[in-house]
Amino acid sequence: MKLNKGLFYSLAAAALLTGCAKEDPFVDPVYDGPTGTLMTRCLAPTLSNPEGIEADTRAAVPSTDDFKVVIARKSVNTYAGTPGSVEYKYSDMPEVLTLPADDYKVYAYHGDNKPAAWDEPYYYGESTFGIEANKITDDVEPIVAKLANIRVTIVFHPSLLSAMNDEGKVEVKVGDEGVMTFTPSESRSAYFRYVNQSQTLAATFTGTVDGSPVVQTKTHDNVAPGNHYRITFRMRGIDDDKPGNIDGNITVDASVEKVDMNHTVDGEPEEILEDDWRPTQGGGEGPGTGPEDPNPPVDTPPVIKAGTPTDKTMVPVDLDKVNEVEDNTYCVLDITSTADSGIQEFEVQIDSEKLSPEELAGVGLAAKLDLVNPGSLEGALSGLGFPVNVGGMKNVSFNITGFLPMLNALGEGTHNFILTVTDANGTTVKTLTLHTN
Repeated sequence: MKLNKGLFYSLAAAALLTGCAKEDPFVDPVYDGPTGTLMTRCLAPTLSNPEGIEADTRAAVPSTDDFKVVIARKSVNTYAGTPGSVEYKYSDMPEVLTLPADDYKVYAYHGDNKPAAWDEPYYYGESTFGIEANKITDDVEPIVAKLANIRVTIVFHPSLLSAMNDEGKVEVKVGDEGVMTFTPSESRSAYFRYVNQSQTLAATFTGTVDGSPVVQTKTHDNVAPGNHYRITFRMRGIDDDKPGNIDGNITVDASVEKVDMNHTVDGEPEEILEDDWRPTQGGGEGPGTGPEDPNPPVDTPPVIKAGTPTDKTMVPVDLDKVNEVEDNTYCVLDITSTADSGIQEFEVQIDSEKLSPEELAGVGLAAKLDLVNPGSLEGALSGLGFPVNVGGMKNVSFNITGFLPMLNALGEGTHNFILTVTDANGTTVKTLTLHTN
């Protein structure tokens, strides 16, 4: 095949930009100036770290179609429901919008962002773009929505449950408005609105423990949106090997584990406790409710192996040989980490006979890609099928099957994708070699 870099660039652009054909005018009764056109499919919001959020919440992540999208003129107002702004459910957006020539802010959200509520995550993302007179805009910076409220889960350790009365509870307060009360039968998480000036979380246990009234408060400063705070209350002075052995005064203590649900696990718990236990009362499923794994994973470095296609007509790649790129090539690698904190680093080095670093930059890529912290390349990588923001994940699918037609457009050549994956157990390096004709 003759080298065709122009086709490569066209295919890459097609993977990132989309077009439409239906018009719906922007509603602004006081404007009669020049206008331009916006292709609204390029406003499709994506969710940061959907695999991590789904794994942590054990619930389906929201659909793109269900997000609300607000487009607002910067020179008029940035809020929905005012002159100079429009709001749509994404699935109901017209394919094309005619807008006044101006600078715009667009933001997408899902949920109500209440001061406090059970199981009501709130997702938010934003971007900006400009509309030029008599021109089409279809290259808006991707809108990446992230969990934007604060998640809190309370765990009552067995050492405390066995000693306290039935009226024991924990009241959690975040900021000035959000208050929720947890009991041992409550297995759900509460979500709290983030307020920039109110960044303190206070969790207060109240109950009778071994006949003595106990009030104990655990506070955590600088709480941030997108974090899951898992707070475990237990008896202080318990020797876990000898349940019921209480020293001195009866007291209750708590530890806080913070997990960034948008990206990675944030360090160690403040106090390391063996508290992978979760009450099963209340019908909710939580960590540790199932039977103990009889074959726990060993502390090995990350595993990188070829994925298995469900479509038997597809042919998986082989990490031990040069893979000829055909129409039925299934180019998927499965990466697994057994470390508690998941993947810490994931870099991909592209060594291609046909693409220089400068040419890669022309389609929004780079010779070395950081899939944990993709930075400004996040949108381009997502559009081309690469996984992004994988820090903290334990299972990642590196699927570049959709990238293969672009490589084929370059003509005959060899392309190496050198994957370097690191977790707390070590580093694994594997090379995926593809050959195009």
